[in-house]
Amino acid sequence: MKRAASAFVEARPAWRVTLDGADLTARFAPRLISLRLREGTGEEADEVEIVVDDSDGKFAPPKAGSELTVELGWERGTEVRVGLVPKGIFVVDELSWSGPPDQITVTARSADFKGPIRTRKTRTFKDTTVGALIEQLAADNDLEPRCHPDLAGKPVAAAEQHNKPDMELLRDLGRHFDATATVKAGALIFAPRGSSTSATGRPIPAVTVRRDQCSRASWRRAQREKGEGGAEAQWHDQDEGKRKTVQHGTGNANAPRRRLKRVYASEADAKTAAQSEAARIKRASASLELELAFGDTAIAPSTPVTVEGFRGHIDGQKWRVASAEHSMDARGLSTRLTLEIAG
Repeated sequence: MKRAASAFVEARPAWRVTLDGADLTARFAPRLISLRLREGTGEEADEVEIVVDDSDGKFAPPKAGSELTVELGWERGTEVRVGLVPKGIFVVDELSWSGPPDQITVTARSADFKGPIRTRKTRTFKDTTVGALIEQLAADNDLEPRCHPDLAGKPVAAAEQHNKPDMELLRDLGRHFDATATVKAGALIFAPRGSSTSATGRPIPAVTVRRDQCSRASWRRAQREKGEGGAEAQWHDQDEGKRKTVQHGTGNANAPRRRLKRVYASEADAKTAAQSEAARIKRASASLELELAFGDTAIAPSTPVTVEGFRGHIDGQKWRVASAEHSMDARGLSTRLTLEIAG
């Protein structure tokens, strides 16, 4: 006897927005035109944009500085992952009106990028480690330090913070060690780009995206630039009183390498900088943009991705999410992913 096929359930998106702890979903729902949420890897704050109908002129927008908590996902559906995914806390910092038709746009950005972490400071850190530096910066900003174990013991001979905020210092540190530096859910996170584990050591779940899941896809290979053979950096050898060069390459000895302008104080710093730059060049050599017809809000930046059904050179490449944008409107919930080459 054959088992009856499971009944098809039409997908229906779901969302929840709270304002300073009060649930606003019911108030927003009858007016909602669109909701867009963009997540990156740390260079910029995450952003949520909510557009509502104000044709009756009675919508009272949230005040600037208010905190919005956003959850996004699916209420039901055969083709989707059912459930709401918490996407963080956002501070309202921009309101706009347009018409006709009369609409109000509420823009909020990640709450974790506000406050003391943006205050300019001047100080120097010497003879320390990445882990100790992250702990210090986290303590200064009342955050929980989460430094990946692969980076925690890396030496930092000197780190200059001259009239710059802690967030900018973290970004400089991230570029030097080829790491992502971000603040989310009350934690200061510092982890290697392309790592298969999170800053807490947990594996990052990989996803597979098939071509038939995408409403649109585009692949781009960057124009070849100086540096396709890797990178090199100089350092000053105090014992011998001269500059020396270290290289990190792709294995192609004939390809040009990019030389970093800075002269480093130690061979170890120069090696780290060259390795980070070579990895950045490799990641930037190609990109893949995918738009999922049925959005998956659980896919976040740094997620490893395998793709199927495109072209051989695309399917055969290891990818990682550089940014994710989730959009909900009358057509449903979609996700746009920008992928970079994994390390």
